[in-house]
Amino acid sequence: MKKVLISSFLIASGFFGIMGGSDEVSAASNDTRPSVIWDNARLVEGQIGKVTILKDTGRLMKESHGDLKLSGTLKKGNTYRVYSYEIIDGVYYYGVGAGVYIKNSSDIFYKTPSAIKKRQMADLVMIKSDLLTDAVNGKLKGQDFIIKKNTIDEVKEKLGEPYEEGLFEGSRYYQYGKKHVYFTVLPDGKELLSSKYLVDSVSDISPLYVKNRLGSASIYREEYSEKDGTWNLVYKTGNNLINFVFSGTEGKERLIYIHLVQQK
Repeated sequence: MKKVLISSFLIASGFFGIMGGSDEVSAASNDTRPSVIWDNARLVEGQIGKVTILKDTGRLMKESHGDLKLSGTLKKGNTYRVYSYEIIDGVYYYGVGAGVYIKNSSDIFYKTPSAIKKRQMADLVMIKSDLLTDAVNGKLKGQDFIIKKNTIDEVKEKLGEPYEEGLFEGSRYYQYGKKHVYFTVLPDGKELLSSKYLVDSVSDISPLYVKNRLGSASIYREEYSEKDGTWNLVYKTGNNLINFVFSGTEGKERLIYIHLVQQK
């Protein structure tokens, strides 16, 4: 029997269940994972798709030795979150959490999130405690380079030429892809002065969400910038500051970027 296992970042045990509607709140299920609305239900962290049961089908449980054994029936009309999948003898088996699997067949319909939903989730899950841990060491989560240590030449050596390069408020910036930006001192500084993570325009992340995810103990300041017309939520991590910058009117702020700098 040939078996291939593909698993999501989240170990989904304990999260098996039918997907609820968009009105289902975290407090009711004690499920506080980041989520966005997808087809009138929650797309949660670690979820890679969903299975809708078109016709009663077998409920398969993974046993301790790894084999899948029939254990009941999943009823027509129910939809389940998918967190992983296995390929056994060329057939897909979708993992819906807690060791439960559903065999791919004409009795089910499997669907994956759109590119936009995936982008929204990527920004949401970016914000968690290890973001502050990395910032202490001068690194913005998801980036391989340390401010005030690595150089732009090292960035180029690993990533190639930037997607975009230019001048911004007394520094030179180098943008890689649509997410990561590095800054150096003018006119021809090499050492990385700061780094930035650009949040997708389709994401809607508020100051409250950031505080709920990171807590308030490390908040250095929170203020409105008259100059930029932005709301700034700044955390202090060691000798570095990580600034969450929001656009929009009060109560409707939306995160537009995260900026890591060394405290002056």
